[in-house]
Amino acid sequence: MADNPTATPTGREVRLGINKMKIRRTNRKTSGGSTLHVVIRLMRSNWFILSVFGCIYLAKLAPWVGVKGGPLKPEITVKYFGVGLIFLMSGLSLKTEELRKAAMNVKVHAVIQGFSLLFTPLMVCTLAGFVETSAFPLYGISRASDLFALLMGIKVLSCLPPPVSTGLILTKEVGGNDAIAIFNGTIGAFMGVFVTPMLVYKLTGGSADLPIVSIVSKLSITVVTPLLAGQAIKYSNIVAAKTLKSIPFSFFRSLILLTIIYTTFCATFTKELDISMGFFLGLVVILLALQLFNMLLVKNVGSLQNFQRTDTVACMFCAVHKSLTLGMPITGIVFEGSPKLAIITIPLLVYHPMQILLGTLLVGTLKNWVKADRIRTRAPGSRKG
Repeated sequence: MADNPTATPTGREVRLGINKMKIRRTNRKTSGGSTLHVVIRLMRSNWFILSVFGCIYLAKLAPWVGVKGGPLKPEITVKYFGVGLIFLMSGLSLKTEELRKAAMNVKVHAVIQGFSLLFTPLMVCTLAGFVETSAFPLYGISRASDLFALLMGIKVLSCLPPPVSTGLILTKEVGGNDAIAIFNGTIGAFMGVFVTPMLVYKLTGGSADLPIVSIVSKLSITVVTPLLAGQAIKYSNIVAAKTLKSIPFSFFRSLILLTIIYTTFCATFTKELDISMGFFLGLVVILLALQLFNMLLVKNVGSLQNFQRTDTVACMFCAVHKSLTLGMPITGIVFEGSPKLAIITIPLLVYHPMQILLGTLLVGTLKNWVKADRIRTRAPGSRKG
């Protein structure tokens, strides 16, 4: 009878005890499996952020791979194919009506271009002027000259237009108005060719004779032509609309952005600092604070103007980000022969990877912010901003 667990209460107790043990074991396995599933789910949902840090780590390990002239040839693969592919995909996915509507949104363009090419230079140059007046008593002549060079680099940086690619990618990633980003990235780049040299001329008292024809032709090749080609393919039915919808444009944009991040940090890690670590850390803190302050300010301006949040995030990226592509030639031409040229370029070399990394880290937060606005605007009587 003892062998039959159902014959006696003791047997039932044994069976119950065994069942309880089985249940406990099952619960432990389920709990462990759930933990693993949570980790995997978190890694999948945050794969892009993890990939960003992976790219930075790889760039630190072997920066020679992604520098200009290296095996990856970023001066060709990223500058032409990468950027061109971004705007080709935008042309394929964007409705012409959306681009036309974005072009008519004068108030948004005024905020972006006015903030990028007017407010920021004025604010930065004013603050830099206060610092310069107190530099000699605090640092002496030798260290003050390095500080002046850094401040000049920051002032030149403030005069630059937005980049044509990273602002668009980040705007698209957070669900913002990519038509606004395309229009202002393109217009800003063309305006920057003429406006930025004049601003730099006012700052330095010199001249900035840029190869304007060469820059305009490159912008036409990498931005305008791919965008128009994408629109032509989309509306000529060369590729079926169902096929276009099945293409994972967002995934390909993320891969291009990761490539840009990798090559940017490769170039950064190959540069030797010509300033003290104290100055460098101070520069990092100042530029990070400047970006965060400007993004928050643009966000508040967008709310005050009752912009849709999709438009506001486009403003945040396009108005605050600065173009390395235009910045380096301008700096090299204006300060050619200057013994402080390497120091003057440091703010731009720091700001460029910082804006990409900061923008990437803010993608999740801004995406949720935009999504919440879409849900809220469906309710009757809702307001924008």
